[in-house]
Amino acid sequence: MATRDEAIQAIKDYPIIDKKIHDRREEILVPYNPFEDENIDGGRAQNVRNESLEHSVEQLEMDPVLKYLYAEEKAVATVLSQCIEKQVRSLLDKATYDIIYEFYLRETQIYNAEGIGKKVHLSRGRVYARKDAFIAEVQKELTKRDIRETNTLK
Repeated sequence: MATRDEAIQAIKDYPIIDKKIHDRREEILVPYNPFEDENIDGGRAQNVRNESLEHSVEQLEMDPVLKYLYAEEKAVATVLSQCIEKQVRSLLDKATYDIIYEFYLRETQIYNAEGIGKKVHLSRGRVYARKDAFIAEVQKELTKRDIRETNTLK
């Protein structure tokens, strides 16, 4: 079960999640091995099969950190797309997208809750209600993905 703090952290990490995924993939594919010298005892054996590619692919697919980063990215993207695609006025609409963008996705926050409220024509309380609804929806998506992960592991 994903907590509210995990959902908030996933939203905050969303702008840089691609970099985190790339860095983690690089850590797996190119591990740091100091002082590894392959030219000991006259070089490599000629008849040994190199299985490093299979091992790397297996590590990429089984890495729990990478799986969680992909799940975070998918959860936030799903809820953000719900905000953009909705035509009717609800707690998850274009105004909610603007609120979340200003609170979490922008590099430096320009507006506070009242400023955002004026921008999207909502009261300060409604701004916080929409922000909380978005966080709850991301939390729900993360929990769904956690349940799917545990079911596939069994």
